Amino acid sequence: MNSDAIHVIGGGFGGLAGAITLASKGRKVVLHEKQDTLGGKANTRKVGPFRFDTGPSLLTMVEVFRTLFAEAGKDIEAYIPIVELSPLTHYWFADGTRVHSDRMELFIPTLTEHLDVTEDELKRYFAYAKRIWDTTHGVFLEKSLHSWKTFASRETLHSLARIGSIDALRSMHKANASFFRDPRLVQLFDRYATYNGSDPYQAPATLNTIAYVEHGLGGYGVTNGIYGIIEGLERLARELGVEVRTGSEVSAILHDRKNRITGLVANGEEIAASLIISDVDVSKLYSDLLNDRGAPLARRYRKLPPSSSALVFYWGIDRECKDLGLHNILFSSDYLKEFEAIHTHRQIPDDPTIYLNITSKITPTDAPVGGENWFVLVNAPPHDGRSWHEEIAHTRSRIVERLSLTLGFDLEQHIAAEECMTPADIETQTGSYRGSLYGISSNTTMAAFLRHPNRSKRYTGLYLAGGSVHPGGGMPLATLSGVIAAHLLLKG
Repeated sequence: MNSDAIHVIGGGFGGLAGAITLASKGRKVVLHEKQDTLGGKANTRKVGPFRFDTGPSLLTMVEVFRTLFAEAGKDIEAYIPIVELSPLTHYWFADGTRVHSDRMELFIPTLTEHLDVTEDELKRYFAYAKRIWDTTHGVFLEKSLHSWKTFASRETLHSLARIGSIDALRSMHKANASFFRDPRLVQLFDRYATYNGSDPYQAPATLNTIAYVEHGLGGYGVTNGIYGIIEGLERLARELGVEVRTGSEVSAILHDRKNRITGLVANGEEIAASLIISDVDVSKLYSDLLNDRGAPLARRYRKLPPSSSALVFYWGIDRECKDLGLHNILFSSDYLKEFEAIHTHRQIPDDPTIYLNITSKITPTDAPVGGENWFVLVNAPPHDGRSWHEEIAHTRSRIVERLSLTLGFDLEQHIAAEECMTPADIETQTGSYRGSLYGISSNTTMAAFLRHPNRSKRYTGLYLAGGSVHPGGGMPLATLSGVIAAHLLLKG
Protein backbone atom coordinates (compact mmCIF):
# COMPACT_ATOMS: atom_id res chain seq x y z
CA MET A 1 0.00 0.00 0.00
CA ASN A 2 1.34 3.45 -1.01
CA SER A 3 4.73 1.96 -1.93
CA ASP A 4 5.26 4.83 -4.38
CA ALA A 5 4.49 7.49 -1.77
CA ILE A 6 6.94 9.38 0.38
CA HIS A 7 5.95 8.99 4.03
CA VAL A 8 6.41 11.77 6.58
CA ILE A 9 6.35 10.82 10.25
CA GLY A 10 5.22 13.67 12.50
CA GLY A 11 3.06 16.70 11.80
CA GLY A 12 5.05 19.50 13.40
CA PHE A 13 6.50 22.42 11.48
CA GLY A 14 9.30 20.29 10.02
CA GLY A 15 7.05 17.48 8.88
CA LEU A 16 4.46 19.81 7.38
CA ALA A 17 7.10 21.88 5.56
CA GLY A 18 8.70 18.74 4.16
CA ALA A 19 5.36 17.36 3.01
CA ILE A 20 4.34 20.67 1.38
CA THR A 21 7.68 21.03 -0.41
CA LEU A 22 7.46 17.50 -1.81
CA ALA A 23 3.80 17.77 -2.80
CA SER A 24 4.40 21.11 -4.53
CA LYS A 25 6.91 19.25 -6.73
CA GLY A 26 4.30 16.71 -7.69
CA ARG A 27 5.32 13.94 -5.32
CA LYS A 28 2.79 11.71 -3.59
CA VAL A 29 3.01 12.21 0.19
CA VAL A 30 1.44 10.53 3.20
CA LEU A 31 1.85 12.29 6.55
CA HIS A 32 1.43 10.33 9.80
CA GLU A 33 0.67 12.08 13.10
CA LYS A 34 -0.04 10.04 16.21
CA GLN A 35 -2.07 12.81 17.87
CA ASP A 36 -5.56 13.79 16.76
CA THR A 37 -4.27 17.22 15.70
CA LEU A 38 -1.15 18.36 13.88
CA GLY A 39 1.39 20.77 15.33
CA GLY A 40 3.62 18.83 17.71
CA LYS A 41 4.77 21.29 20.39
CA ALA A 42 2.83 24.04 18.59
CA ASN A 43 -0.62 22.79 19.46
CA THR A 44 -3.84 24.11 20.96
CA ARG A 45 -5.43 23.46 24.34
CA LYS A 46 -8.74 24.29 26.00
CA VAL A 47 -8.98 24.91 29.74
CA GLY A 48 -12.63 25.55 30.49
CA PRO A 49 -13.77 28.41 28.23
CA PHE A 50 -10.15 29.56 27.62
CA ARG A 51 -8.02 28.55 24.60
CA PHE A 52 -4.22 28.46 24.66
CA ASP A 53 -1.39 27.91 22.23
CA THR A 54 0.77 25.26 23.87
CA GLY A 55 4.17 26.15 22.49
CA PRO A 56 5.76 28.89 20.36
CA SER A 57 4.20 32.33 20.65
CA LEU A 58 6.21 34.85 18.63
CA LEU A 59 6.60 34.52 14.86
CA THR A 60 9.94 35.70 13.45
CA MET A 61 11.71 35.16 10.11
CA VAL A 62 8.30 35.37 8.48
CA GLU A 63 9.89 35.20 5.00
CA VAL A 64 10.59 31.51 5.63
CA PHE A 65 6.85 30.91 5.65
CA ARG A 66 6.11 33.31 2.79
CA THR A 67 8.64 31.47 0.64
CA LEU A 68 7.20 28.07 1.53
CA PHE A 69 3.75 29.17 0.36
CA ALA A 70 5.10 31.06 -2.67
CA GLU A 71 7.00 28.00 -3.91
CA ALA A 72 3.72 26.10 -3.73
CA GLY A 73 2.14 28.83 -5.87
CA LYS A 74 0.09 30.27 -2.99
CA ASP A 75 -0.20 33.56 -1.12
CA ILE A 76 0.32 33.05 2.60
CA GLU A 77 -2.13 35.84 3.42
CA ALA A 78 -4.98 33.68 2.10
CA TYR A 79 -4.11 30.98 4.68
CA ILE A 80 -2.63 32.67 7.75
CA PRO A 81 -3.74 36.07 9.14
CA ILE A 82 -0.30 37.45 10.05
CA VAL A 83 0.07 40.85 11.71
CA GLU A 84 3.25 42.74 12.55
CA LEU A 85 3.38 43.52 16.25
CA SER A 86 4.06 46.95 17.70
CA PRO A 87 5.06 46.92 20.47
CA LEU A 88 6.60 43.46 20.56
CA THR A 89 7.26 42.72 24.23
CA HIS A 90 6.59 44.44 27.54
CA TYR A 91 9.74 44.13 29.72
CA TRP A 92 9.65 44.50 33.49
CA PHE A 93 13.02 44.68 35.26
CA ALA A 94 13.53 43.76 38.91
CA ASP A 95 14.20 47.39 39.84
CA GLY A 96 10.79 48.46 38.50
CA THR A 97 11.99 49.80 35.14
CA ARG A 98 9.61 49.08 32.26
CA VAL A 99 10.28 49.24 28.52
CA HIS A 100 8.41 48.09 25.43
CA SER A 101 10.41 46.54 22.59
CA ASP A 102 9.71 47.17 18.92
CA ARG A 103 11.36 47.54 15.51
CA MET A 104 14.85 49.04 15.80
CA GLU A 105 13.79 52.53 14.70
CA LEU A 106 11.23 52.63 17.54
CA PHE A 107 13.12 50.54 20.07
CA ILE A 108 16.33 52.58 20.03
CA PRO A 109 14.73 55.84 21.27
CA THR A 110 12.79 53.87 23.90
CA LEU A 111 16.00 52.36 25.26
CA THR A 112 17.90 55.66 25.29
CA GLU A 113 15.05 57.24 27.24
CA HIS A 114 14.80 54.58 29.95
CA LEU A 115 18.25 52.97 30.17
CA ASP A 116 21.85 54.14 30.34
CA VAL A 117 22.78 53.85 26.67
CA THR A 118 23.30 56.12 23.68
CA GLU A 119 21.79 55.94 20.21
CA ASP A 120 25.23 55.36 18.67
CA GLU A 121 25.93 52.44 21.02
CA LEU A 122 22.65 50.77 20.08
CA LYS A 123 23.15 51.33 16.36
CA ARG A 124 26.62 49.82 16.64
CA TYR A 125 25.19 46.77 18.41
CA PHE A 126 22.41 46.19 15.91
CA ALA A 127 24.89 46.59 13.04
CA TYR A 128 27.04 43.91 14.71
CA ALA A 129 24.02 41.60 15.07
CA LYS A 130 23.09 42.20 11.42
CA ARG A 131 26.61 41.29 10.27
CA ILE A 132 26.25 37.94 11.97
CA TRP A 133 22.88 37.45 10.27
CA ASP A 134 24.21 38.41 6.84
CA THR A 135 27.14 36.03 7.23
CA THR A 136 25.28 33.04 8.56
CA HIS A 137 21.65 32.74 7.51
CA GLY A 138 22.10 31.83 3.85
CA VAL A 139 24.52 29.01 4.61
CA PHE A 140 24.08 27.93 8.22
CA LEU A 141 20.27 28.07 8.34
CA GLU A 142 18.95 27.55 4.83
CA LYS A 143 21.24 24.79 3.54
CA SER A 144 22.52 21.43 4.70
CA LEU A 145 25.76 21.69 6.67
CA HIS A 146 26.48 18.08 5.81
CA SER A 147 26.66 18.30 2.02
CA TRP A 148 29.89 19.05 0.14
CA LYS A 149 27.87 21.06 -2.39
CA THR A 150 27.04 23.59 0.32
CA PHE A 151 30.71 24.26 1.02
CA ALA A 152 31.62 24.37 -2.66
CA SER A 153 29.23 27.23 -3.40
CA ARG A 154 30.34 30.84 -3.92
CA GLU A 155 27.94 31.99 -1.19
CA THR A 156 29.52 29.64 1.34
CA LEU A 157 33.04 30.64 0.41
CA HIS A 158 32.06 34.29 0.82
CA SER A 159 30.58 33.54 4.26
CA LEU A 160 33.61 31.55 5.33
CA ALA A 161 35.83 34.48 4.38
CA ARG A 162 33.89 36.55 6.91
CA ILE A 163 33.73 33.83 9.58
CA GLY A 164 35.51 36.00 12.13
CA SER A 165 32.56 38.39 12.17
CA ILE A 166 30.18 35.81 13.67
CA ASP A 167 31.77 36.18 17.13
CA ALA A 168 31.80 32.46 17.93
CA LEU A 169 34.69 32.45 20.41
CA ARG A 170 33.14 34.40 23.27
CA SER A 171 29.84 33.98 25.07
CA MET A 172 26.70 35.99 24.41
CA HIS A 173 26.97 37.57 27.84
CA LYS A 174 30.61 38.53 27.44
CA ALA A 175 29.87 40.13 24.07
CA ASN A 176 26.80 41.99 25.33
CA ALA A 177 28.65 43.23 28.39
CA SER A 178 31.35 44.62 26.09
CA PHE A 179 28.75 46.70 24.23
CA PHE A 180 26.69 48.00 27.16
CA ARG A 181 27.44 49.31 30.65
CA ASP A 182 23.81 49.10 31.85
CA PRO A 183 23.24 45.59 33.28
CA ARG A 184 19.55 45.82 32.45
CA LEU A 185 20.33 46.15 28.76
CA VAL A 186 22.82 43.29 28.93
CA GLN A 187 20.12 41.15 30.57
CA LEU A 188 17.61 42.06 27.87
CA PHE A 189 19.89 40.95 25.03
CA ASP A 190 21.19 37.92 26.98
CA ARG A 191 17.59 36.73 27.03
CA TYR A 192 17.78 35.65 23.39
CA ALA A 193 19.78 32.57 24.40
CA THR A 194 16.49 31.17 25.68
CA TYR A 195 15.11 31.22 22.13
CA ASN A 196 16.90 27.91 21.62
CA GLY A 197 17.01 26.75 25.22
CA SER A 198 20.57 27.81 25.96
CA ASP A 199 22.57 29.71 28.59
CA PRO A 200 23.91 33.16 27.58
CA TYR A 201 26.89 32.67 29.87
CA GLN A 202 27.93 29.61 27.83
CA ALA A 203 26.33 29.95 24.38
CA PRO A 204 28.44 31.56 21.64
CA ALA A 205 27.87 35.23 20.86
CA THR A 206 26.88 34.18 17.33
CA LEU A 207 23.37 33.90 18.78
CA ASN A 208 23.31 37.66 19.21
CA THR A 209 22.06 37.67 15.63
CA ILE A 210 18.63 36.98 17.16
CA ALA A 211 18.51 40.60 18.31
CA TYR A 212 18.60 41.66 14.66
CA VAL A 213 16.13 38.98 13.59
CA GLU A 214 13.56 40.23 16.09
CA HIS A 215 14.12 43.98 15.93
CA GLY A 216 15.42 44.31 12.37
CA LEU A 217 13.25 41.81 10.51
CA GLY A 218 10.30 42.21 12.87
CA GLY A 219 8.14 40.11 15.16
CA TYR A 220 4.68 38.95 14.18
CA GLY A 221 1.51 37.51 15.61
CA VAL A 222 -1.38 35.56 14.12
CA THR A 223 -4.90 36.81 14.77
CA ASN A 224 -6.30 33.30 15.19
CA GLY A 225 -3.41 32.19 17.40
CA ILE A 226 -0.05 30.67 16.58
CA TYR A 227 -1.93 27.41 16.03
CA GLY A 228 -3.43 29.24 13.06
CA ILE A 229 -0.08 28.73 11.32
CA ILE A 230 -0.46 24.97 11.72
CA GLU A 231 -4.03 25.16 10.44
CA GLY A 232 -2.87 27.15 7.42
CA LEU A 233 -0.04 24.70 6.70
CA GLU A 234 -2.40 21.74 7.03
CA ARG A 235 -4.90 23.32 4.66
CA LEU A 236 -2.16 23.96 2.09
CA ALA A 237 -0.82 20.42 2.45
CA ARG A 238 -4.24 18.90 1.88
CA GLU A 239 -4.90 21.16 -1.13
CA LEU A 240 -1.61 19.97 -2.63
CA GLY A 241 -2.74 16.39 -2.26
CA VAL A 242 -0.91 15.35 0.91
CA GLU A 243 -2.76 12.49 2.59
CA VAL A 244 -2.87 13.54 6.23
CA ARG A 245 -3.43 10.70 8.69
CA THR A 246 -3.98 11.85 12.24
CA GLY A 247 -4.23 9.20 14.94
CA SER A 248 -1.64 7.26 12.97
CA GLU A 249 1.09 6.16 15.39
CA VAL A 250 4.24 4.91 13.71
CA SER A 251 5.92 2.31 15.92
CA ALA A 252 8.75 1.17 13.65
CA ILE A 253 10.73 2.10 10.56
CA LEU A 254 11.71 -0.98 8.53
CA HIS A 255 14.89 -1.57 6.58
CA ASP A 256 16.78 -4.43 4.95
CA ARG A 257 20.18 -5.85 5.86
CA LYS A 258 21.91 -3.10 3.90
CA ASN A 259 20.02 -0.46 5.91
CA ARG A 260 17.86 0.56 2.99
CA ILE A 261 14.45 1.83 4.07
CA THR A 262 11.70 -0.64 3.15
CA GLY A 263 8.68 0.57 5.08
CA LEU A 264 7.09 1.51 8.36
CA VAL A 265 4.54 0.19 10.83
CA ALA A 266 1.60 2.49 11.58
CA ASN A 267 -1.17 1.43 13.97
CA GLY A 268 0.05 -2.13 13.62
CA GLU A 269 -0.09 -2.12 9.81
CA GLU A 270 3.06 -2.67 7.78
CA ILE A 271 3.33 -0.17 4.92
CA ALA A 272 5.90 -0.41 2.13
CA ALA A 273 8.01 2.72 1.66
CA SER A 274 11.48 3.45 0.35
CA LEU A 275 11.60 7.16 1.25
CA ILE A 276 10.76 8.62 4.66
CA ILE A 277 11.11 12.02 6.31
CA SER A 278 11.13 11.73 10.09
CA ASP A 279 9.91 14.73 12.09
CA VAL A 280 10.60 12.80 15.30
CA ASP A 281 13.09 13.73 18.01
CA VAL A 282 16.43 12.14 17.09
CA SER A 283 16.74 10.13 20.29
CA LYS A 284 13.20 8.76 19.96
CA LEU A 285 13.83 7.99 16.29
CA TYR A 286 16.83 5.79 17.01
CA SER A 287 15.58 4.18 20.21
CA ASP A 288 11.89 3.66 19.43
CA LEU A 289 11.45 3.57 15.65
CA LEU A 290 14.77 2.16 14.42
CA ASN A 291 15.64 0.11 17.53
CA ASP A 292 19.22 1.27 17.02
CA ARG A 293 20.39 2.94 20.22
CA GLY A 294 23.95 1.92 19.38
CA ALA A 295 24.12 4.03 16.22
CA PRO A 296 27.10 6.43 16.47
CA LEU A 297 24.98 9.55 16.05
CA ALA A 298 22.45 8.25 18.57
CA ARG A 299 25.20 7.72 21.14
CA ARG A 300 26.67 11.15 20.44
CA TYR A 301 23.29 12.83 20.71
CA ARG A 302 22.62 11.29 24.15
CA LYS A 303 25.93 12.71 25.41
CA LEU A 304 25.19 16.27 24.29
CA PRO A 305 23.47 18.57 26.79
CA PRO A 306 19.77 18.91 25.98
CA SER A 307 18.21 22.33 25.77
CA SER A 308 16.19 23.63 28.66
CA SER A 309 12.59 22.60 29.15
CA ALA A 310 9.75 24.57 30.75
CA LEU A 311 7.16 24.61 33.47
CA VAL A 312 3.97 26.11 32.07
CA PHE A 313 0.80 27.25 33.81
CA TYR A 314 -2.37 27.79 31.78
CA TRP A 315 -4.43 30.28 33.75
CA GLY A 316 -7.86 31.49 32.77
CA ILE A 317 -8.15 34.94 34.38
CA ASP A 318 -11.57 36.45 35.11
CA ARG A 319 -10.45 40.05 34.66
CA GLU A 320 -8.49 42.16 32.18
CA CYS A 321 -5.10 43.69 32.88
CA LYS A 322 -4.37 46.80 30.84
CA ASP A 323 -0.71 46.92 31.95
CA LEU A 324 0.07 43.67 30.15
CA GLY A 325 0.47 43.14 26.44
CA LEU A 326 0.55 40.11 24.16
CA HIS A 327 4.13 39.25 25.20
CA ASN A 328 5.47 40.08 28.67
CA ILE A 329 8.79 39.36 30.38
CA LEU A 330 9.35 39.88 34.10
CA PHE A 331 13.09 39.50 34.63
CA SER A 332 14.71 37.84 37.63
CA SER A 333 16.98 39.91 39.85
CA ASP A 334 20.04 37.66 39.28
CA TYR A 335 20.29 36.28 35.74
CA LEU A 336 23.57 34.42 36.31
CA LYS A 337 22.13 32.60 39.32
CA GLU A 338 19.01 31.75 37.31
CA PHE A 339 20.94 30.09 34.48
CA GLU A 340 23.28 28.30 36.88
CA ALA A 341 20.22 26.81 38.56
CA ILE A 342 18.83 25.53 35.25
CA HIS A 343 21.92 24.41 33.37
CA THR A 344 24.33 23.49 36.19
CA HIS A 345 22.24 22.50 39.20
CA ARG A 346 19.26 21.21 37.17
CA GLN A 347 16.73 23.10 39.25
CA ILE A 348 13.93 25.54 38.58
CA PRO A 349 15.27 28.88 39.82
CA ASP A 350 13.89 30.23 43.07
CA ASP A 351 13.59 33.63 41.40
CA PRO A 352 12.76 32.77 37.78
CA THR A 353 12.24 35.09 34.86
CA ILE A 354 8.53 34.88 34.01
CA TYR A 355 7.24 34.85 30.45
CA LEU A 356 3.56 35.71 30.11
CA ASN A 357 1.74 35.36 26.78
CA ILE A 358 -1.87 36.54 26.47
CA THR A 359 -3.22 35.72 23.01
CA SER A 360 -6.66 37.09 23.86
CA LYS A 361 -5.04 40.53 23.44
CA ILE A 362 -5.22 39.99 19.66
CA THR A 363 -7.59 36.98 19.53
CA PRO A 364 -10.51 37.99 21.78
CA THR A 365 -12.30 34.65 21.32
CA ASP A 366 -9.49 32.93 23.26
CA ALA A 367 -11.12 34.10 26.51
CA PRO A 368 -14.63 34.99 27.71
CA VAL A 369 -15.61 38.65 27.58
CA GLY A 370 -13.87 40.46 30.43
CA GLY A 371 -11.27 37.70 30.89
CA GLU A 372 -7.80 36.81 29.60
CA ASN A 373 -5.88 33.61 28.87
CA TRP A 374 -2.51 33.70 30.59
CA PHE A 375 0.16 31.30 29.33
CA VAL A 376 2.79 31.56 32.06
CA LEU A 377 6.19 29.94 31.46
CA VAL A 378 9.42 29.66 33.40
CA ASN A 379 12.51 27.94 32.04
CA ALA A 380 13.27 24.60 33.65
CA PRO A 381 15.88 21.86 33.38
CA PRO A 382 15.10 18.85 31.17
CA HIS A 383 13.22 15.95 32.69
CA ASP A 384 15.38 13.49 34.65
CA GLY A 385 12.78 11.13 36.04
CA ARG A 386 11.87 13.24 39.07
CA SER A 387 8.39 13.99 40.28
CA TRP A 388 7.69 17.67 39.65
CA HIS A 389 5.03 18.13 42.33
CA GLU A 390 7.22 20.12 44.75
CA GLU A 391 8.55 22.33 41.96
CA ILE A 392 5.01 23.00 40.71
CA ALA A 393 3.75 24.12 44.10
CA HIS A 394 6.80 26.21 45.00
CA THR A 395 7.17 27.85 41.60
CA ARG A 396 3.46 28.57 41.32
CA SER A 397 3.53 30.31 44.69
CA ARG A 398 6.51 32.46 43.68
CA ILE A 399 4.93 33.41 40.33
CA VAL A 400 1.60 34.38 41.92
CA GLU A 401 3.40 36.42 44.56
CA ARG A 402 5.60 38.21 42.02
CA LEU A 403 2.78 38.97 39.57
CA SER A 404 0.47 40.16 42.34
CA LEU A 405 3.12 42.55 43.66
CA THR A 406 4.01 43.83 40.19
CA LEU A 407 0.46 44.26 38.90
CA GLY A 408 -1.08 45.55 42.11
CA PHE A 409 -3.88 43.04 42.68
CA ASP A 410 -4.30 39.62 44.32
CA LEU A 411 -3.86 37.33 41.33
CA GLU A 412 -4.91 34.19 43.23
CA GLN A 413 -8.44 35.53 43.52
CA HIS A 414 -8.75 35.86 39.73
CA ILE A 415 -7.54 32.46 38.49
CA ALA A 416 -10.82 30.96 37.25
CA ALA A 417 -9.38 27.97 35.37
CA GLU A 418 -6.01 26.26 35.59
CA GLU A 419 -3.85 23.48 34.19
CA CYS A 420 -0.11 22.84 34.25
CA MET A 421 2.50 21.25 31.99
CA THR A 422 5.85 19.96 33.28
CA PRO A 423 9.00 18.81 31.46
CA ALA A 424 7.76 15.24 31.96
CA ASP A 425 4.45 16.14 30.30
CA ILE A 426 6.30 17.76 27.39
CA GLU A 427 8.31 14.58 26.85
CA THR A 428 5.20 12.38 27.01
CA GLN A 429 2.99 14.57 24.85
CA THR A 430 5.49 15.65 22.17
CA GLY A 431 8.08 12.87 22.17
CA SER A 432 10.94 15.31 22.76
CA TYR A 433 13.90 13.74 24.52
CA ARG A 434 13.69 14.59 28.25
CA GLY A 435 11.14 17.27 27.44
CA SER A 436 13.77 19.56 25.93
CA LEU A 437 12.16 22.29 23.87
CA TYR A 438 14.85 22.63 21.20
CA GLY A 439 16.76 19.34 21.02
CA ILE A 440 20.34 19.93 22.09
CA SER A 441 21.41 23.21 23.64
CA SER A 442 23.77 25.67 21.94
CA ASN A 443 26.04 25.94 24.95
CA THR A 444 29.18 25.05 22.98
CA THR A 445 30.94 26.76 20.10
CA MET A 446 30.43 23.80 17.76
CA ALA A 447 26.80 23.06 18.67
CA ALA A 448 25.51 24.13 15.24
CA PHE A 449 27.70 21.47 13.62
CA LEU A 450 26.71 18.75 16.09
CA ARG A 451 23.03 18.65 15.21
CA HIS A 452 21.95 15.60 13.29
CA PRO A 453 22.12 16.02 9.49
CA ASN A 454 18.93 16.17 7.44
CA ARG A 455 19.92 13.09 5.46
CA SER A 456 20.84 9.85 7.21
CA LYS A 457 24.17 8.37 6.18
CA ARG A 458 23.35 5.16 8.03
CA TYR A 459 19.93 4.48 6.47
CA THR A 460 19.40 4.94 2.74
CA GLY A 461 16.11 6.68 2.07
CA LEU A 462 15.75 8.25 5.53
CA TYR A 463 15.67 12.03 5.91
CA LEU A 464 15.24 14.07 9.09
CA ALA A 465 13.41 17.24 10.06
CA GLY A 466 12.35 18.95 13.28
CA GLY A 467 13.88 20.96 16.08
CA SER A 468 16.39 18.28 17.13
CA VAL A 469 18.20 18.31 13.76
CA HIS A 470 19.86 20.96 11.60
CA PRO A 471 19.33 23.93 11.66
CA GLY A 472 17.63 23.81 15.11
CA GLY A 473 14.51 24.51 17.12
CA GLY A 474 11.88 27.21 16.92
CA MET A 475 9.21 27.72 14.27
CA PRO A 476 11.27 29.12 11.38
CA LEU A 477 14.26 26.81 11.86
CA ALA A 478 12.12 23.69 12.25
CA THR A 479 10.29 24.73 9.07
CA LEU A 480 13.60 25.17 7.26
CA SER A 481 14.65 21.70 8.40
CA GLY A 482 11.69 20.19 6.57
CA VAL A 483 12.43 22.19 3.43
CA ILE A 484 16.10 21.17 3.51
CA ALA A 485 15.20 17.48 4.04
CA ALA A 486 12.71 17.57 1.15
CA HIS A 487 15.20 19.19 -1.22
CA LEU A 488 17.86 16.63 -0.32
CA LEU A 489 15.36 13.84 -0.97
CA LEU A 490 14.35 15.30 -4.33
CA LYS A 491 17.98 15.52 -5.40
CA GLY A 492 18.48 11.86 -4.47
